[in-house]
Amino acid sequence: MIYALRRIWLEAPEPRDDCDRCLEIAEQRVECRRQGNRSGESDCNVLLRRHFSEAHT
Repeated sequence: MIYALRRIWLEAPEPRDDCDRCLEIAEQRVECRRQGNRSGESDCNVLLRRHFSEAHT
């Protein structure tokens, strides 16, 4: 049996300029990317999306 994996590439969320928490997570994401820590970068994207849904909706 052959299974095909379907990859969905999500756009990286953009922080809001007027939110300190958004900017904090975005800075952490940049640092992870600079260090080559793709897992950490992905974690920051998840945190930013979660923050958006909790604080900006």
